Amino acid sequence: MLYYTKSVHQTLKELQSSEHGLAVSEAEERLRIHGLNVIRVTGDPLWRKLIEPFANVFMLVLFIAAVISLLHNAFLDAGIIIVIMTTSAVIYYFQRFSTERILRALRKHEAQNVEVLRDEKLVEIDSSLLVPGDIITLREGEKIPADARIIAAQSLRVDESQLTGESVPINKYTDAISGEKEVYEQSNMLFQGSFIVSGEANAVIVATANETEFGQLAALTKNTSSESPVQQKIDKLVSQIIAVVGAVALIAFGLSLMRGMDIVDSLQFVIALSVSAVPESLPVAISVILVLGMRRMAAKKALVRGMRAIETIGVITTIATDKTGTLTKNQLTIQEIWHPQNAHAHLSRILLFATNQSNHKYRDPLDTAFMLYADEKHIHAPSQQPLLSLPFDQATAMSGNLWHNGGEYDLMVKGAPEHILLRCDLTEGEHEKATVQLHKLTGNGYRVIALAHTSLKKPIAKFEDLHKKDKLTFDGFVAVADVLRPEAKRAISAALRAGVTVRMITGDHFETAYHIGRQLGMVHSREQVFDARHMNVMSDEELDKVIGNIRVFSRVIPEHKYRILALLKKHNITAMTGDGVNDVPALANAHVGVAMGSGAQIAKDAGDIILIDDNFKSIVDAMHEGRTIFANIRRMLIYLLATNTGEVLTTLGALVVGLPVPLVPVQILWVNLVTDTSMVIPLGLEPGEIYNMRRKPNKPNAPIIGKFLISRIVLVALTMSTLTLGIYAIYDHLYGNEYGRTIAFSALLGMQWANAIAMRSDFESILKRLRVWNGKFYAGLTIAVTLQLLALFGPLGGILHVSSVAIGDLVITGVIAFTVPITLIETHKYIGRRFFGREVLEKHERVRGKLAKINSL
Repeated sequence: MLYYTKSVHQTLKELQSSEHGLAVSEAEERLRIHGLNVIRVTGDPLWRKLIEPFANVFMLVLFIAAVISLLHNAFLDAGIIIVIMTTSAVIYYFQRFSTERILRALRKHEAQNVEVLRDEKLVEIDSSLLVPGDIITLREGEKIPADARIIAAQSLRVDESQLTGESVPINKYTDAISGEKEVYEQSNMLFQGSFIVSGEANAVIVATANETEFGQLAALTKNTSSESPVQQKIDKLVSQIIAVVGAVALIAFGLSLMRGMDIVDSLQFVIALSVSAVPESLPVAISVILVLGMRRMAAKKALVRGMRAIETIGVITTIATDKTGTLTKNQLTIQEIWHPQNAHAHLSRILLFATNQSNHKYRDPLDTAFMLYADEKHIHAPSQQPLLSLPFDQATAMSGNLWHNGGEYDLMVKGAPEHILLRCDLTEGEHEKATVQLHKLTGNGYRVIALAHTSLKKPIAKFEDLHKKDKLTFDGFVAVADVLRPEAKRAISAALRAGVTVRMITGDHFETAYHIGRQLGMVHSREQVFDARHMNVMSDEELDKVIGNIRVFSRVIPEHKYRILALLKKHNITAMTGDGVNDVPALANAHVGVAMGSGAQIAKDAGDIILIDDNFKSIVDAMHEGRTIFANIRRMLIYLLATNTGEVLTTLGALVVGLPVPLVPVQILWVNLVTDTSMVIPLGLEPGEIYNMRRKPNKPNAPIIGKFLISRIVLVALTMSTLTLGIYAIYDHLYGNEYGRTIAFSALLGMQWANAIAMRSDFESILKRLRVWNGKFYAGLTIAVTLQLLALFGPLGGILHVSSVAIGDLVITGVIAFTVPITLIETHKYIGRRFFGREVLEKHERVRGKLAKINSL
């Protein structure tokens, strides 16, 4: 219902109310129909929370493998797989519970009482009991409890920054407005969550709870849960692995039967082979490194609500950020002052005497800015209070203070420059000079306030009492702007160096948005700024063509943000930052929503990551953490696929060339579930590499493992299978099957350890990487070596079909198994560095570091 287009009389009639308010009985009936004035956000049902950790392709594969193992009485295999699935789910449940517990602690329910007319009497009730049709009274500093149509107002100004993103208070009137208007243009409406900055009003409630503008945005915070881009890529890769494993299993089954193997033994062999091909330890490994990453981020004041958000932010290609409260402090400050005769001390004194001295919580931001400026300049506040504070007057566009000065009265005013200049006693030249300066200041994106004063013989009660002959003396201009966060520019610069585009989305005017964007280093010309009001007449196709080169969007409303993000998601992996109600649609629509801890609760409910300290820099820290995690997930995948493929090729190769199978099923299981597990998680905890934040992100549709790294997997797998088969063939020929199998078993494990050491970096040489300490990796390697020694020389030998072998043979084959893979992988890395220019990049970083030191001197 467009109540802003209706008169006060029409609005009251449609709501079946009157200026005397509702009867108590009628209010109770309406409360029964409409419910409490409390916004409810729909969360995930319990059943979805329970199945979420199992709802991916990887878990499906593990489940099928467990079922097949049970059907063929391979209870040990099935038990281990079920333990892996359960462990992964328990980690997910624990982390989700911990995060939700912190979020509950962050929620602060602020009880609010409001004055309302009931049975023609003014009573005070809890805001949750308000219903449509109630007549409420609001005064300076009070929070608006529900959407309302103004029916009477006196010098009313409202802070709607939580809803519109506009940090400057809005003047409000009672007159009806014609035509369709955006929220920030509805000057006769009050919206829930906003604050009365000055004046007072009577208003009729038109909407409560989820029917308010604030509440309607709550629907967009529902978790439209979709897999993260990284998880989608992993699932796609796993699906491809399943297809390959299925084909390999059929071939292996056929070859084993041709070799004369019993059908039951063949099935057990194929099951063991299939399980070995699937990196079943990966889900637990990913869960562990994500949880540890979340804890590291929490220590940096960034609360990650979902584990997948931290891996996704590592692959984002664009950040769409709100301005107010995110890049700025949502705090107006004085940027410049100008006096016609450069009498700045005089102007500063007038500035303070024109300031409203009230101390309520929601003081006019302009008055707050003036008071802060006075403190910085050590200008002492007047010892006495003004005779009268005149609130902002719509007709004259002024506010001010009346001071008693002996036998006269001094009126100090501040207001709109155009109005004040007209009332000042200026020559034509002086007026022109002031107008030029005004255009200069507004051209820099500042909001400009004029100051003036006059002496009166008699006091006045309101600005209407001023006679036209009472000319003002012009004192100058004050230029104010929302102050930028000091770390914002550096953080944006770091994001740009990382190849991530940053787009600012704001409700500010075009020029203001342009100048802020230029200050932050986001834009260099006005062509990179887009007035979002043009979106109303543009199709998605037309907007899509324009949006790619735009870095700043001005005059944006919540619906615009939602649409902008939807289009950006077509070509980008997006992160959206914000703190207000107006940010909710885009926060919910982005791949990663980043909310400010001091922002509206509804924004925090919509976000995936909450910055407790509101520091934009934490987003870049999260990007670095996410990129490190993404690189480590890929590293774990490469390691597991290389070693598992090597095992499969070893078995298939033996069947093809007519050799006995080098590894029995229990040995394959030992390799996968003991050695791999002890090495995979430490690999996932590697510190970030030097070029982590100096490279462009991969394209959104790029596979998780590129062609070059796939070639490394093939190289390692072929090396492992060739060496294992060669060593087995030699020692089988010399000393028999059991001896050859034990030597081959040990050599295969040695190659896996060598592979893990070399895989600590995708491109850095092993010598450089050894300088980067990772105690967890060396602990994992120690565990793996110790377990293998127990297998060779301890009580586990019988279970694993290990026979006694000469130490010399183990040493010789161990050296070969360790050095050959490392040599080949390091050669492959060298080619990669030359091909991808990593050495050039590292040289550039060294030069950059030297220049930075020189500049600091």
